[in-house]
Amino acid sequence: YITIMSANVNQIALYLLLALLLLAALGISFYALLVAYVRWKYAHLPSPKTTSFFIGHAYELQQFKRRGNGENPRDELYIEWAFEVGNVYVIFIYWRSVVVVLNTADVETVSLSSFHKSTATNFFAHLFGARLLGNGLFTLRSYEVWKPRRKLYESAFNVSHLKGLIPNFSKSVDLFLSKLAPLADGKTKVPLKRYMRDSAVDVISEVMFSSDFNTEWRDKASTPRPGSEQGLNYLMGEAFRGIEMSRIYPFFKFLHPFEAQHFREVARTLRTIGSNCIQARIKALENNESIHFDILSHILRAAASNELPDFESLVDDFITFYLGGVETTANTLLFTVIQVHQHPDVLERLLSEVEEVLGKKDAITAEDLDKLKYTEQVIEETMRMPGITGGVMRECPVGGVTLSGHHIPGGTIIHSCTGAMCKMSQYFEDPYTFNPSRFDPANKRPSPNVYFPFGIGH
Repeated sequence: YITIMSANVNQIALYLLLALLLLAALGISFYALLVAYVRWKYAHLPSPKTTSFFIGHAYELQQFKRRGNGENPRDELYIEWAFEVGNVYVIFIYWRSVVVVLNTADVETVSLSSFHKSTATNFFAHLFGARLLGNGLFTLRSYEVWKPRRKLYESAFNVSHLKGLIPNFSKSVDLFLSKLAPLADGKTKVPLKRYMRDSAVDVISEVMFSSDFNTEWRDKASTPRPGSEQGLNYLMGEAFRGIEMSRIYPFFKFLHPFEAQHFREVARTLRTIGSNCIQARIKALENNESIHFDILSHILRAAASNELPDFESLVDDFITFYLGGVETTANTLLFTVIQVHQHPDVLERLLSEVEEVLGKKDAITAEDLDKLKYTEQVIEETMRMPGITGGVMRECPVGGVTLSGHHIPGGTIIHSCTGAMCKMSQYFEDPYTFNPSRFDPANKRPSPNVYFPFGIGH
């Protein structure tokens, strides 16, 4: 009896193994057919050579990144591919296809409202199934829905209102300098990237919400990694890491389920912070309490006479402003310091202007900002050089479109990459030379279809 049972178990195990092998073979075959279909669909478009059939140009991108080529490896590789096949070409990332556009006429076409935001924003909308940016301004794909929402926020972000927030900016800058002062002994090594991001969190917290969330949540944010920094700074860093993992590795949540769950908790915690802040401010407005002069209050007051987005959409935009604002602000500050340090002539002229305009003033005014012309040029050139933002992605409308003589099928994701274009000699003379004078008002300003660090279109 035992012998018979053992034989049956072995037979069942063999059948299960064969079934698993069959399922694996079917899965691989289906994936191979899907990849082959996508390659066939775009066979009429120029495409750089790739050594991997199954993951496509993701292999070249990963290898290029490991070699550490340039400040933004993807941009450098995009430029190499442009020399190889032209300024409009298709690349394949696993089973996905992306058409890269690196010329001004086509960028202008793609920025039209008929081109909706691509499904690539889904990586930001939900983090492994947990809502992150949701239906915020960055992830809203329909122009018809995006436009009225964007109009609601226009008054809060116009120049006159932002100038009124200079005291808020100054408060955060003073805090930043007070943290650095004890370290300025010429000997202490300073983790500048962390301090810059911390400062960006403080600035945006103060200007947008009059709150020091980074301190409030410093001890509340849990982390599975001993020694990792805490607070809102940490949460946003983890959110970006999760987005990157979900974007690059399609099967990450299946291969690393505990790590994926950690990222979901990060998204939920961020939304809890946003929800609590907005609810408290709405309640204060309803009770006619004295409230801070910040962007959130301005938005809620403006929304009182318009159709207010649903509460979850307000939280979506809260997280959008935070993630988008902190990362770009911190990176711009960091790269500005690096570039100025590497160019003593620029530093000398920059310090001379600051000394002339500000002198020994305790506080900066809106009039002072208008006089810091060279400072503005330095910041503009900094945003051009390393490619602070990667450009914009749009989805081709139904029926397709013709770009540079090539028909692009409807539904195709199109990437207009300003980071790569800003390093191409056809648009900038000596593109790898740091030269703030490019943005001198006396010189011709770069085309808005080449240099668009804050995006283009909707």
